[in-house]
Amino acid sequence: MKGSLFGALAVSVVLAGCGGGAASGASQAPKLVPDSALPGLLLSTDDLNVIMGTSGMTPHPPVAQMGDHRNLLPNLNCLGVWQVNEAPIYESSHWKSVRQQMLRAPDTDQWDNLVVQSLVSYRTIDAAREFFTESTDRWSKCTNHNVNIQLNGQTLPAWHSGDLTKTDSRLAMPYTRGTGDQTRSCQHVLSLAANLILDIQACKPRQESPITQAVDVTDKIESKLPK
Repeated sequence: MKGSLFGALAVSVVLAGCGGGAASGASQAPKLVPDSALPGLLLSTDDLNVIMGTSGMTPHPPVAQMGDHRNLLPNLNCLGVWQVNEAPIYESSHWKSVRQQMLRAPDTDQWDNLVVQSLVSYRTIDAAREFFTESTDRWSKCTNHNVNIQLNGQTLPAWHSGDLTKTDSRLAMPYTRGTGDQTRSCQHVLSLAANLILDIQACKPRQESPITQAVDVTDKIESKLPK
């Protein structure tokens, strides 16, 4: 990931009964997802081609470690929005395991379509929720923000975030990347699902309205979780 930099969300239990009978209609807590399930939860190339509306997504090998670009962007409120799976953002939350994969078309640094899909596991649902809550605060401080970075004297694609949409279990941030004919419309989603954090980015050629493909990827992955 470091070489390319893109290329590079309370369970309530309702007891109902009569005459001292057993509880009925009780909702159940989400099942914990084991680390061994993470590779199989990543979407296939075919799934992502459909979601992205293309036919040429090239998958890179999945990785099991996080990146660290704090030297390029020390603002931690924006680092985790700018890039997926940044070690400085996750390290204090004591995450357990990560699986991440990048796919792009064409498979060059001048890509048109990009997806970065990742899942980060925690030992408990509460630990994952604590990280999500902390991220909500950070992402809220990185709306309508410009990121301009140079690496080895070369200017990286300009980046500008939009307005944050948030619920109790999901954050979604639109952003644009690049300039001129290299402008890409993107979306970054962070989602809480059981003991997992889904950290998803998707980009397409410049669109007139915000894209939703990162949400679509997130929904598809969550549909595969054990019930």
